[in-house]
Amino acid sequence: MAAEAAVRHRQVEVNGISMHVAEAGPEAASAPAVLFVHGFPELWYSWRHQMGYLAARGYRCVAPDLRGYGGTSAPPEPPSYTVFHIVGDLVALLDALRLPQVFVVGHDWGAIVSWNLCLLRPDRVRALVNLSVAFMPRRPGVKPVEYFRSAYGDDYYICRFQEPGVEAEFTAFDLKNFFKLALTVQTTGSSTMNLQKMQAYNKEIKLPSWLSEEDVSYLANVYAKTGFAGGVNYYRCLDLNWELLAPWTGAKVQVPTKFIIGDGDLAYHHPGVKSYIHRGGLKRDVPMLEEVVVIKGAGHFIQQERAQEISEHVYDYIKKFGTGVSTLQISKL
Repeated sequence: MAAEAAVRHRQVEVNGISMHVAEAGPEAASAPAVLFVHGFPELWYSWRHQMGYLAARGYRCVAPDLRGYGGTSAPPEPPSYTVFHIVGDLVALLDALRLPQVFVVGHDWGAIVSWNLCLLRPDRVRALVNLSVAFMPRRPGVKPVEYFRSAYGDDYYICRFQEPGVEAEFTAFDLKNFFKLALTVQTTGSSTMNLQKMQAYNKEIKLPSWLSEEDVSYLANVYAKTGFAGGVNYYRCLDLNWELLAPWTGAKVQVPTKFIIGDGDLAYHHPGVKSYIHRGGLKRDVPMLEEVVVIKGAGHFIQQERAQEISEHVYDYIKKFGTGVSTLQISKL
């Protein structure tokens, strides 16, 4: 808890929205900075352990609530949640904090955003550590939602999230129970979020050692205020992202990269993912991929479930790049 107590909070105006940012560690311009990018259904809070660990080792840790989440603005229109908006928010945040270049650590949707940040603005990223979701190269012949519908059917959560108003179904949950279930039942995770099955789940949920009632309450209290529409809108932009990213078809992620996934994560067991990661596909698309780590027995919310291990993996990788701060210039209007 000592590390959590050292977290500083502020609102930063970026890219036309107000972004809630949690920070830890030194504020000096000479300190190397790490940008943490969370997933769904999460908040900056998912990174509390890594922030404490890296802050104690001299890193400035920056963990925003992404657009649509927590204390950050949530525009009502689904088309306001493309990867260009989200990456634009993060670039504007780095500019506002006067951080020319940062280490980036992403998870789940945050990993998707981080891959795209590196694809679109590699100049702003010293190195990347991504968790749980591998890079997904654009397939020119098939739109993402069409692919998921043909592979998994209309009831698959990504297909259901396309329906207007589906976010209202979350209001049927006791939110503390929802987050207990979403974070701890290995067959849920955001890899397969069947709301009907989750509502029907009536067994007692025993919290694992890595998740406390306090943690669950924090998430439940924030989402009780914000709802889930912001996070759901990311899924509603999958096809729009596909259209807008056409110029980057075949483009490589040209940033030094480490990728970590749990072998109990359903994202690891989607068709073709293992072979893509281990048989050269990921290395082809991310030529500067230096390490792939598969953690035995770990599930989807790996930075919380295996907090110490992930913190060490991140630190062991980024420390290789030294602590000098880039001298890149930030243009100002």
